[in-house]
Amino acid sequence: MLAVTLAAGAPDAALAHGRAAAGPDGWLPISVLAFASICAICISARSLARDFNVRAVGACLAALAITGVSLSATFNRLSDALFSAHMTQHLTLMMVSAPLIILGKPNIIVMRALAPSRRRIWARIWRRARKAPFAALFISPLAIWLWFMGLFAFWHLPGPYAFALQHEEAHIAEHLTFLVSACAFWAVAFGELTRLSRGGRLMFVSTAALLSALPGALISIAPRPLYSVHAGATARYGLTPLEDQQIAGLVMWIPAGFIYLAAILGLLFLWLRHAEQGRGARGAALSAATCIVLLSGCNDEKALERAARAAGATGDPQKGAEAITKIGCGSCHLIPGIAGANGLVGPPLDHMGRRVYIAGLLRQTPENLARWVRDPQSIVPGNAMPNMGVSEEQARDIAAYLSTLQ
Repeated sequence: MLAVTLAAGAPDAALAHGRAAAGPDGWLPISVLAFASICAICISARSLARDFNVRAVGACLAALAITGVSLSATFNRLSDALFSAHMTQHLTLMMVSAPLIILGKPNIIVMRALAPSRRRIWARIWRRARKAPFAALFISPLAIWLWFMGLFAFWHLPGPYAFALQHEEAHIAEHLTFLVSACAFWAVAFGELTRLSRGGRLMFVSTAALLSALPGALISIAPRPLYSVHAGATARYGLTPLEDQQIAGLVMWIPAGFIYLAAILGLLFLWLRHAEQGRGARGAALSAATCIVLLSGCNDEKALERAARAAGATGDPQKGAEAITKIGCGSCHLIPGIAGANGLVGPPLDHMGRRVYIAGLLRQTPENLARWVRDPQSIVPGNAMPNMGVSEEQARDIAAYLSTLQ
């Protein structure tokens, strides 16, 4: 599907923003051919017929249609005149077509259409490619993030942008690199390309959203036109070059931001729903809340308290830290954030909020952690930790503080 969709960009070369004779519907035959190819693949894939995914095939077809329209002659002529239309075209490829292509799982459709022997051949090729010496420069999450952000920034610099608009080959390369890098980006974001954790994917998309908003903001607030290549054409549409540029900046900034936000919320929802076994949704929520606190630049005790309460913790981390000091837990344990808590008798309690089990036996939840703090002998009789006479409220507070130790 990716190859077929990329082929839909071929009219862009022929049309060259209205310079060829293919006509406004020059992309339509390729779209029809691509549609027929997808249907043939679906029919010939017997295993797919037993497990037909309507949403995946629908996403493939939607990606094809949207890509075809965005690269049509009519839209090309408009984007030739208006910078804002050109930005809409670029963002459609990167933020709409690309994620739809990945959601369509074209690799599965194609692989299921192949004979088992051919599947094994392609699987071996892919495994060898991933182990190649320089593979990390192209398919690692960091490399894909850098390619995606770097190409986005490079092609929107005034010089490269004008060059691509004036030269057909460069313009084809611009669109291809946008679509390919965006497909790789969304493949990582949706967990289709690498084994990046859900938290890692959340950070992967969040940082891209944060940085990609910067060019749009700078373009929209620039005091003068930066893209002179459109200077002579905007008047036909009742716009000055600066107004056209401001609209383009807002297009890059706001609609793309909403798409990123939807992806971030979706990933956060999946992270909470499929939290690590043994921590449960509350532990994941606490991690997310703590992450938000750290990203916002707040690391004071009140911020930790708000994070714990937002995650559903019933105790007070501030009071928990005071109780730990008062009871003397630091004489046996190393506890981050507690003055003088550097004991070596018991295990260190750093990263306590990320642990799956307590004492290797009890699944970690705030309730179980409070129960262990209050009466460890009832859980593991004869263990080295004595009952310290901790009240129920103190136990909840101590558990709340230990849960902040990520």
